[in-house]
Formats: sequence, structure tokens, C-alpha cells
Amino acid sequence: MRAMNLSNALIDKGHQVVLWSSDFDHFSKKHRTGKTTTIQFSKNLEIRLISSRGYKSHVGLARLFDHAQLAFNLKKELKNQSPPDVAFVGYPPIETAWVMTNWLAKKKTPSLLDVKDAWPDVLLRAFPEKLQFLARIALSPYFFISKSTFRKVTGLCSVTQPFLNWCLKKAHRPQSAADIVTPLTAPEINILESELSTANNWLDEIGIKNSGQIRGSFIGTINSAFNFEPILKAAENTSIQFVIAGDGPLAGELRNRIKNLPNVIMPGWISQTQSRALANRSTFMLAPLKDLDDFSMSIPNKFYDAMAHGLPIITSITGVAKDLIEKERIGICYSEVENDSLNTILLNSEFDLFDEMSKKAKSLYSNKFSFRQAYGDLVTQIENLRK
Repeated sequence: MRAMNLSNALIDKGHQVVLWSSDFDHFSKKHRTGKTTTIQFSKNLEIRLISSRGYKSHVGLARLFDHAQLAFNLKKELKNQSPPDVAFVGYPPIETAWVMTNWLAKKKTPSLLDVKDAWPDVLLRAFPEKLQFLARIALSPYFFISKSTFRKVTGLCSVTQPFLNWCLKKAHRPQSAADIVTPLTAPEINILESELSTANNWLDEIGIKNSGQIRGSFIGTINSAFNFEPILKAAENTSIQFVIAGDGPLAGELRNRIKNLPNVIMPGWISQTQSRALANRSTFMLAPLKDLDDFSMSIPNKFYDAMAHGLPIITSITGVAKDLIEKERIGICYSEVENDSLNTILLNSEFDLFDEMSKKAKSLYSNKFSFRQAYGDLVTQIENLRK
């Protein structure tokens, strides 16, 4: 998402973009073409896909093997390439970022490293706390190449100031003019009225009606990053309708859990048009994230989507996102570890106040987090690296 959004913003300013990416799609777990290939998408956009073995799960050795092979194949492809004027490098994967930044440093090409996840630190989560010291030793090559990558780039980019501070600590340097915070916002999609009408009819058919029902919605990948237990508890004790849209490794288990909960609907993956229609019929958006250290440094893209739609956010996340919600009064925070916390809050909520939260959320997005502002600043930062 970040790469394509930035590519489009750069092209709109008249720049030419070469986008390097994996041939394997992380979300669908499918290969795009099955080989290393170049696609001339337009006169100003060339996409180069690098082959790798792929993997079936977000977590596991297969993913690490895939990233290692991807980095090896990328290194081979870079041998006969001319350097760009400036480069924007996504992180993670660690391995490809390391290969690319090493090549750019040798070519004396200015680069901006975009850090969205706290790798390799997050890999330690897979191990019991007592074994994390040993795991860190076993994963020491990743920590080494991570630090090497952070120190070779011209500038650092991340989603919040706390996350950027974490990056600077890895790089062992203070913040400079080359470093920037850019939120994970998305451009507004123009949707035809006829398409929206079709999506609304579909919502009616599956029981998500435009009837004034108080409704909380979640749209995303159903995986271990989220804790849906508080939502199920609230569904058992309130008349609120909950919509959990998306799919993922834990979707099957969650569908079994909601069989006796008529006020919970799981429609599966939905399109952008269906997402818009669902947002239009929602009272608030849900972000039931687990309270993890790296999450506490970030503001998820779900927050910006909710703000763009003018919807309050009900979330379990702490840290900078919680601070934003409480300071700007655009939502409600509950405890992720206490299953009854969300239930209690919703039972005692005055939903008339949600209208005021909605107005504040929409205003905040327009004034501070809009796509035009965020990516306009990022394009300017990249342009300045050439000077």
C-alpha cells in the first residue's frame, strides 16, 4: 500500500518510478507471475517483481527462507542495474532492505528507509519469555543486518514520532532534517453511485440494514495481532450488531465462536465499495489490537480509515494511538486483557456523544492526516534528498 501510494504521488509530480517488489503476495499467499519479471505499467512506472519460494503462514521458518531467497535474487538482479537518483526502501523485510541499502550506499545514492514494523524485535514474540535471551542469540544475524541497514541510509521514515525515535536509537544518531514521520493514510477512492447502490443491496441481503441499528465494524485480516474475545463478550450482553469483515488464519475459529451470536456477522473479504457502504452504516469502527510494544509506538491504518469516514474508534491499543484518541476525543479505549472491559463501556455509553466524536475525527483527518498532505510532504522529502 505504501509503495503504490507513494509511486502514484511521485508520478503525479512528474517523476519516473521503478518499483521493486516480491513476486509473492504476502496477503493472498500466491505468486503474482511465478517468476522474476519486469512490467512496464506506464511510461513513468516500471514494476520489477523478484521471484521467491513463498510461504503459507505469516509466522514460521518458511517465511524467513522466502525472505532470504528474495534478498539473494534481488542482489543478482541489482548487479547490472544503474542506480536511481534517489531511493525509498521498505522495511521489513530485513534481508531485502539490507541488500538494497548496501547497493545504494556503494553507488552513493541517497536513500530513505521506511520502517513500519519493529523487526527483528517482533520475532522474539514467538518464543516464551524465558527463552527469548537464547532466541536473540540465535537471531543475532538479523539484529546485525538490521543495525547495518539503519546506519547506511540517508534518512529514516516511520509512521509516528515514537516509532521514528526507535529507528534513530537503532541507527545510534539524533534526528536530522532527512528524517520524517508519514502516517499510513490512503487516497480517497471515487466510487460510482451505481456501485454503492449495489453494495448497499448486498448489505441488506446479509442482514446489515440501514435501520438505525447501533453497529460496530472491523475490516481487516483476522490474525493473531487481534483479540476478538472482548467483542464476543459485548455481543453476548448487548443488542449492538458487530460486523467482522475480512479473512485470515483465525477466521475459521472465529466463525465457530459466533454460531450462537446472531448479532455478529462475518461477511468475509469485502471490496473497497462494500467497505465504504459498511462504514456508512456503522456507528463506530473497531480496532481490537493486542497490547504489544511495537503496536504501542504506532497508529494503525485502521485509525486513519475510520477518521476519513468520520467514525469514532473503539480500540484496545495503548501508547501513541491511545494518546491521540484521548487528546482529540475521537473514540474510546478499553482494556484488551479484561474481557469485560469493552462490554462495560458499551453498556454505559451515551451514543448521542458519538456524533461529536465523528465530527472531530473527520476534522482531524482533514487538517492533519489527509493523503494529500501526508504524501505531499513525503514527496518533498524525497526530492530534497537529491539536493
